[in-house]
This record gives sequence, structure tokens and C-alpha cells, in this order.
Amino acid sequence: MKPISEKFVEKTWQEVAGFSTNRAIKEMQKMGKNQSDLLAFLMALTEDLDPEVRELAIYIAFVVYRIFEGSRIRIKKITSKEIIDCYEYNEDLIGKLEGADEKFIDRIARIQISKQPHVMKYVVEALMEGSEDGDDVVLTDEDKGFLFLLLKTVVDLLDKKTY
Repeated sequence: MKPISEKFVEKTWQEVAGFSTNRAIKEMQKMGKNQSDLLAFLMALTEDLDPEVRELAIYIAFVVYRIFEGSRIRIKKITSKEIIDCYEYNEDLIGKLEGADEKFIDRIARIQISKQPHVMKYVVEALMEGSEDGDDVVLTDEDKGFLFLLLKTVVDLLDKKTY
């Protein structure tokens, strides 16, 4: 799949940020109906996180889903096996980077993130930057690392299954 434009990514996250509570619930239910295994994966893996951290993870994943949904005609159903395989691949990749040379890590990051650089930029910014009104969710470095792995898996899966 071709990279989604930065302009479209920005337009989509701003649109989602403006959803009413009712619309957000309806859209999340639609995501759950269309990608039940993916939503179940997100819910299961974030179950033990602080409620605010869990909500942030689900929200970012939902924005990512909407970005892909709005950018293409259709997203094929993602299976549990595909999710597990992709998550384990990403987990292994990140594990191999521990203690690696910084130049090597930069090269790997460019290769791995280049498929959807603007979507991944949104994910990283959402995890790293605080909101302007000061009601930020406080993320530990461990939270950020875990959520990055989780959300990279979501981006990779949606990239593979969207046409």
C-alpha cells in the first residue's frame, strides 16, 4: 500500500478529536464489528494498564483505524493468527534492538517505519507530546515502549490488509 499523506493523517485525527461522545461510541462499535479480532487484541493487551493509559491506547488505535479506513476502499478482516504473528515479529525486532548501535537502530527504524511514515509519526507524537490544556495522561517509559509496540502492530496489520 502506498504511504498515506501527512495531510490526510492530520485531517483524520482532527476529525476524530471533534467527535461527540455518541458518534465516537457508534464509530468504535463499527470498528468492533468490522475488526473484532483486532479490537479484542487491543482490549486484552491493555487490560492491566492504568485506565487512562488504556483509554489513550484504544483512542490512538481507533484514530489509526479511521486513517486507514478513510484512505482506501476496504480493509480485509484481520485474523487472530495474523495479529499474533505480527505482534511477535515486532516484539522480536524491538528485542533485537536492545543494546544495538545507535546508527543501526536508526537504519532499522527508517526501514520499518517507512511503509506508513506519516501514520507512525502521528503515533509517536501522540505518545510523546502532551496536550495543550495540561490534562495529559502520564506515560512511563515502559508504557510508551509497550504502546509503541502495540500500535506499530496495528499500523502494520492495517497497512497489509487495506486496498
